[in-house]
Amino acid sequence: MNISPPQLLNPDVYVSGDVTIDPDATLAPGVILQAATDSQLRIAAGVCIGRGVIIQVYQGILEIEAGVVLGSGVLILGSGTIGENACIGSETTILESSIAPQQVVAARSLIGDQSRLLEPEQVPPPPEPPQSPEPQRISTFEDEFDPLSELASFPPEPQITAILEEKPAQPSDVLSTSPEPETAIASSSEQSEETALAPQSPESLELSSQPLPPIIYGKDHLSQLLDTLLPHRKAFNNPQN
Repeated sequence: MNISPPQLLNPDVYVSGDVTIDPDATLAPGVILQAATDSQLRIAAGVCIGRGVIIQVYQGILEIEAGVVLGSGVLILGSGTIGENACIGSETTILESSIAPQQVVAARSLIGDQSRLLEPEQVPPPPEPPQSPEPQRISTFEDEFDPLSELASFPPEPQITAILEEKPAQPSDVLSTSPEPETAIASSSEQSEETALAPQSPESLELSSQPLPPIIYGKDHLSQLLDTLLPHRKAFNNPQN
């Protein structure tokens, strides 16, 4: 947004108090230069002061060094120093401050007294909420008696190895078996040996060539067991004469 510069009511330059202006300085119309009692304003050669600039000095000396350029509408109040070849933008306000040489100040800036900086207000931290007391733990019977700890406190039991005693076999446990199958096997083996050693006749050779009936071992024992379990079986096997 563009703002038009202030209009001058009086194009003349107003100078009041102890003000020293070098002949090589340039002042635009509407400039006001004022120095209060016991104060001085010194403007060096080559200074260019724009239209509508207001400089008011009090409590000291304000010195504007050579080559300084002040834009239109600049306001300078108090004492200090404007350094050599400094450039102050238009409509800038300087309050009791100094500008370093070769410094450029942007237009519409506000430069105050840096020796009176306000310290930031320290905000106290919020109070901490009161801590509620921890609830007391009520001991119960389960806490007092721990079965695992009781078991751990007992000494380990000695290991007992079980010794199995061999129980002698009772006569009643062993089934009584007749030695008939063994004798039958022994007799059959003896007969086979005798037949193998004896000279064979032609008739015996013919008989030996014929297939022998299969030998059933334990037949007598099986028959005896069946007769014991089925006593009436013998009557059926032996028909009456």
